[in-house]
Amino acid sequence: MIQDKGPWKKYIGKTEKNHRKIFGVDMVMLAEKYGTPLYILFDDIIRENYNKYQESLEIEYKNHLICYAVKANTSYYVLNLLAKLGAGVDVSSEYELELALNAGIPAEKIRANGNCKSDAYLEECIKKGIVISVDPEEELKIINTIAQESGISAKINLRLSGFPVKHITSRAISTSSDWSKFGIDIKRANSVFQKVLDLDMLVPNGLMVHLGSQITDINAYYIVLDNLIHLSKEAQKIGFDINEIDLGGGLGIPYFDEKDWDQIKRKIKNTRNENYSWANEFIGYEYNSELNDLEWIGEELSIEYTPDIFIQKLLNENFSENKTFREKLEEIGSPRFVIEPGRSIVGNAGVTIAKICHVSKTPRGENIIHVDIGVNSHTFGTAVPEQLHKIEIANYIEEGEHFETFVAGNLCFTGDLLCRIKNKLIRKPFRGDYLLFYDTGAYSDFFSSNANSFPRTAKAVVSKDGSHRLMVRREKMSEIFNREVEWDLDNRKD
Repeated sequence: MIQDKGPWKKYIGKTEKNHRKIFGVDMVMLAEKYGTPLYILFDDIIRENYNKYQESLEIEYKNHLICYAVKANTSYYVLNLLAKLGAGVDVSSEYELELALNAGIPAEKIRANGNCKSDAYLEECIKKGIVISVDPEEELKIINTIAQESGISAKINLRLSGFPVKHITSRAISTSSDWSKFGIDIKRANSVFQKVLDLDMLVPNGLMVHLGSQITDINAYYIVLDNLIHLSKEAQKIGFDINEIDLGGGLGIPYFDEKDWDQIKRKIKNTRNENYSWANEFIGYEYNSELNDLEWIGEELSIEYTPDIFIQKLLNENFSENKTFREKLEEIGSPRFVIEPGRSIVGNAGVTIAKICHVSKTPRGENIIHVDIGVNSHTFGTAVPEQLHKIEIANYIEEGEHFETFVAGNLCFTGDLLCRIKNKLIRKPFRGDYLLFYDTGAYSDFFSSNANSFPRTAKAVVSKDGSHRLMVRREKMSEIFNREVEWDLDNRKD
């Protein structure tokens, strides 16, 4: 059962009505007060996750900067909270940049990413002295030209990719290997160093990489950081300054403990016998001829590292040359060590609650629940089929006969499945029950849209003292259609 396992254990309990409560707040009450579907964030968990990074880095490597990846949860409240804690941010558009500045993030603590930056975005970064991660190589001349026109030099990091890392997460969210739309090929790094020096308005600042999302194998970070340090030495030889090394983000969170996740993967592998995956698909697997077996190549949803342990293991590992990474960084002048965590800051700080409309069966007899939220508001599963969350019934949580089921959303297309893997509930649900999805603080609304003209979902925030309030309101009908030039605003119904 949810309350007996994992990081949620210390935060949750039950009300006298057998409703799920978190930080002392009845989740069903919140659903009835603010409506469903509803995202619920817990600001104390965000604060705790950030502090684990910060406190560990203060001990292990003083010259550091934590830049929260805004894309993980683009909420003004979250950015403002992190600004007060001293965080920087990683932004991927001029819109994220403006929100971050409005939330109080200092320009010197912002790192600008994106593989298709507009001229306006680049110009704003140059004028405010924001470090730009060059991506792709062709962007160098564009940045140089805009800097010339502005009369202000541009401070840049080079974003690199093509590292020897494979199957470290789902292909859709892997961003640093041979097949990546991001970054500059590491094999071209030395020639690109010289190209930067030949352009008069570029100020070299450092190197950057982002492995991807939900990375659970720390060995991938070892490989990449070792490569970055080696390339830094090459860069310094020709006068390309390395003021910082930006390792990006990507550290995963534990959606399941190791035992449960291994059992889930086994069931997926044997799905043709157990009907465990939608349409009996081999989600997360592909055939490996060398092994003569199916090999897991998708997201790993269990991880042994918390942010503080990750930092400790990363900087104190003797990966090569019998030297720790801390020692290797010191050898190249102790550059600023930048990380850009997103999911590991907010992922386990949120839940989503939805209302059950129907409990039925598919034509082949599989249980399926229909809820009032679609993949447009629970979106990462559309890009990453093996994405899976713990779920439970939030009202009347007494255990009964276990009920295994698929979960479908309310949109009018077949792929609208909240997950493609069966979930086990502690009892059979009924129309009007509430379903609670755990660990949805990151990326749930990443692809949010008005599919079928549904409004985008509201967000509430709960504090450790039990107080709560609306953080993002649900869209009104007028806001859904307000871009329609011909729509009669005088007769709108709200």
